[in-house]
Amino acid sequence: MKYCSKMLCLILALAFAGSAQAETIEGLIAAGELEARAIVQTPNPLFQKAPIVISVEVGTPGRFSGRGTRVREFTVPGTLVRPVSKFAFNETRRREGDSWAFQSWRFELYSERAGTLRTPALTTFISVETDTNGIVEGEIRLPVPPLEIEVPPGTEGLDSWVAATEFEVDESWQGILETYQVGDAVTRTRRFTIKGAPAMAIPASPQVELDGVQVYRAPALVDDKAVGGSFEGIREERVVFTVEAGGSHTIPGHRVHWFNLNTQTVETIDLPGRTLDLPGAATESAVKASERKERTGSLLPWGLAVLGVALGYFLVWWIRQTAAWRTMRDHLKFWQGQRHTRKAFMRAAAEQDSRRCLALLYERMSEHPDWQLSTACATDPQLSAVSASLMAHAYSDGQPPEATEIQRLWEVCKKPRIQRDNANELRLNPGPSQ
Repeated sequence: MKYCSKMLCLILALAFAGSAQAETIEGLIAAGELEARAIVQTPNPLFQKAPIVISVEVGTPGRFSGRGTRVREFTVPGTLVRPVSKFAFNETRRREGDSWAFQSWRFELYSERAGTLRTPALTTFISVETDTNGIVEGEIRLPVPPLEIEVPPGTEGLDSWVAATEFEVDESWQGILETYQVGDAVTRTRRFTIKGAPAMAIPASPQVELDGVQVYRAPALVDDKAVGGSFEGIREERVVFTVEAGGSHTIPGHRVHWFNLNTQTVETIDLPGRTLDLPGAATESAVKASERKERTGSLLPWGLAVLGVALGYFLVWWIRQTAAWRTMRDHLKFWQGQRHTRKAFMRAAAEQDSRRCLALLYERMSEHPDWQLSTACATDPQLSAVSASLMAHAYSDGQPPEATEIQRLWEVCKKPRIQRDNANELRLNPGPSQ
């Protein structure tokens, strides 16, 4: 009798211990009643600037509660992290003849650099309903293996390129004439469409500077959207060329490189240049000589007075056309624009408008086409985290950084701009946002 009592107590104790162990998420996993893991879905090789899909999968033989699963936001230095969806993917799988319910979350990572990419463990909340313990929920950390990022073959010597499954560039011109006169303007519009990557991955077209032509570069328009289940980024650039002097002015062409992820080869898109020719006209010196010759035909006092007035007006006009006058005028326009841009950035930071903040930052650095915010912040871990959070909030559902943290990013752009001013190379273009 005593022996039977002892056996009964032992059985009850073991059953209670197993039940107590299974009352946590870790206990359910240990008991084989729950699966949770983070996996890399993109097969090797993993290429720089190309999307890398990481999936968090959670499975249960029971069912998920109303709270289901969630993955906390995370950042990776030098990498854009984009959630594929705002909601979990639900599906059913078979496990040893039993039906299991699965929820998965997918993220796309775009690494700007080659080498080893280390992703932090992903904090995942899980809430499931079990037959024996009711609702069991909690958070666990799922490790992600290190990722070896490679430089795509053929891009080693390129300064600028993108990686995508499809990439298109449409270029159009407005204001094209057979002959031009001083004051005529030509507008060039380029529309870049990339599939499988965000618009931020598209580099800006090179800056153009021409003697005798004023160049105005409008802020670029960028947009990301889902099209037929795939991700598509669009960047539109508009540049206005205004003729200020006679002669022949050639707007250079541009070759765009992109890495085709389907064929794993580098392809090129050639954008032709365009020449603006002005017909020959009397030079300024010839005009002045002609005026002097006409005025020497009469020595009457009233003629000399008229000539003096005309020369005075001409002198004022000539001074306003000198390089020094234009430089002074352009400096004034530039600093007025900078004050307006800084005020707009601080207002956007206070309103936590992350997309607007990014646009203004890249507008400020538009004279440096290869400039990247994440690269500029790479030496400062705190600023790097702020920039990553800002990009994540702008293109996903991430939480925005504090306004004071966002405003610190403005200083990241300060030094290159000052160096350019000191070099007396101020441009007329306000430049694009990235």
